[in-house]
Amino acid sequence: MTWYGADPGGINAFGLAALEGDGSFRTWICSSVDGAMSHIVEPAGLGIDCPLWWSSGEGGGRVADRWIRRTYNIASGTVQSVNSLKGAVVVQGIMLAMMARKSFPTLPITESHPKALLKALDLRNWDDIASTFGLDGPQPRTEHERDALLGSVAAREGALGRWTTDLSLSLGPSEIDPKDIWFGELHYWWPDKN
Repeated sequence: MTWYGADPGGINAFGLAALEGDGSFRTWICSSVDGAMSHIVEPAGLGIDCPLWWSSGEGGGRVADRWIRRTYNIASGTVQSVNSLKGAVVVQGIMLAMMARKSFPTLPITESHPKALLKALDLRNWDDIASTFGLDGPQPRTEHERDALLGSVAAREGALGRWTTDLSLSLGPSEIDPKDIWFGELHYWWPDKN
């Protein structure tokens, strides 16, 4: 089984990772959704580092983002509302989810937030990250590739039922329901809090 992760961005700033069942992985830098899709083959799951649903409320804040900031004492500059993010992240992330679902209709797709995950679990270096998530390989060359790899971890852990917390189940009144989006159900799998 291969789980994929993506850290959407612009030209030469779109990270992509493929994580195998034995913990080995490959990472790439792409420049577009088309470039990323050309590497995705028979995915078992996909984790995307971007907000996959939005809020029409003032500021665009979501319950999931507030919960992460409050629970782990993470600054709003790390976990931002959708309205404060750069366009490439939001546009490319949603486009990747749509195109992946079109190609793989039953594909489990989860939002991921690698930087918040590392802060929440107090993982500060590659050895700690690799050990915690059972990763077998050298540190990815770029932060984009590392974040994509952590997106693939979120996809693996959620799809295998090891992370049972799904932050997409708690919504504010102005939030789009990620379980009822036109291109199919989305998740936001997160490690269970002890």
